[in-house]
Amino acid sequence: MNWRVSFQVAATYVGAVMGAGFASGQEIQQFFVLFEGWGLAGILFSTALFSFLGWLILDLQQRWQIASYPEFFLRLLGPRWGNRVEFLISILLFVGILAMLTGSGALFHQYLGLAAWKGVVFTEIMMAVALWRQGEGVLWINTVLIPLKFLCCLGIAALAVLFGVSGDGEGFAAAVNPLIRHWAFSSVLYVSFNITLAVVVFASLGKEVQKPGARLGAALGGVALGVFAMMIGVALLRFPEVIGMEIPMVAIAGKLGDWPAVLYVIVLWLAMLTASVSNGFSLVCRMRETGRVSYGGAMAILLLAVLALAGVRFSQIVQIGYPLFGYCGLFFLPALCIRWLRR
Repeated sequence: MNWRVSFQVAATYVGAVMGAGFASGQEIQQFFVLFEGWGLAGILFSTALFSFLGWLILDLQQRWQIASYPEFFLRLLGPRWGNRVEFLISILLFVGILAMLTGSGALFHQYLGLAAWKGVVFTEIMMAVALWRQGEGVLWINTVLIPLKFLCCLGIAALAVLFGVSGDGEGFAAAVNPLIRHWAFSSVLYVSFNITLAVVVFASLGKEVQKPGARLGAALGGVALGVFAMMIGVALLRFPEVIGMEIPMVAIAGKLGDWPAVLYVIVLWLAMLTASVSNGFSLVCRMRETGRVSYGGAMAILLLAVLALAGVRFSQIVQIGYPLFGYCGLFFLPALCIRWLRR
């Protein structure tokens, strides 16, 4: 057993799923907390699914010797449906980038008192710098920042649950999303949406995750995601006054004082940056592979398109866009299981 590989794969899995929607508390709020106590049961259910499907995906990838995510979907679904799913993934990556940019705008406006467009533009500039360095920039920014944001977010959430004082706030009672009316189905949708992003990351790493210990790492990564989601869910239920806010976890960090809130704002912005860079790099590379545009041209098109749509609210993207992609991915989960059983 190669424990170093297990740790790397687990960290990669966490990084693929734990974007700013996760760390901000917005995803956990929309998919789980609105169901109150049953939402925590949903987190446990999704944890089991994340662990099992992560193990399954790497087992298939090792068996097929996959080196890219288009190849994985072609092998899984065949040429006809594989190409269609690949197109949907490109849209998913774009929506993910849009969510990160709009989230950064909300963060700058709500907690720094600056205009939202300044946060969007600043994040885009930093994203452009990382993308310009191509694979080297993406690898560096994720290697440094993903462990930092995971530990800081988990620690602050735990401390807030243990020592924070509940009180009045600016939140409001949010209604259950009409797209997800049952806690168990909401859990499946959440996994359906996020597991696609994990496939993209794992498949792009190729032989790096086709080693002994990789499948165990995926299972452990699923457990780590569940621990973090549970901590955020408990924190949101512990402080119901923040429910309905754009960035609820920053308000919870504020229960510990000004400095924890500032630290969480910084870490959350870093989460938005790493997620937008990872999604952007995958999408730009795919645009370049079509042969119709250079890497620099694809990067410029992407940044301008996201900037033009950055006025959409962060919570609206999570509330509407993420469940819709979860619905689109529902046929993907049984396809994975069927292909895995057909040894």
